[in-house]
Amino acid sequence: MKVVGSLNLVQTLLREKLFDRLDLWVHPIMLGAGKKVFDGGSVPTNVTLLQPPVASPSGVVFLRYGLADGVPATGDMSDPGRG
Repeated sequence: MKVVGSLNLVQTLLREKLFDRLDLWVHPIMLGAGKKVFDGGSVPTNVTLLQPPVASPSGVVFLRYGLADGVPATGDMSDPGRG
């Protein structure tokens, strides 16, 4: 998914599952405030990693996901047997 300039459109496409690929760039900064892509109205969606993560020397990580079938499982991330 590539959308420039409209967070509302991105949130609608995610909520309605109107995408086949989702590229995420994770930057090593903490903003603390501002608009959130995955806000309270987001719908749980299964995605699958399409290629290995790529990290830059500055710590930016690129992740490419594809839409997957099914309902995502939930669990406790503090559970030692989660993996």
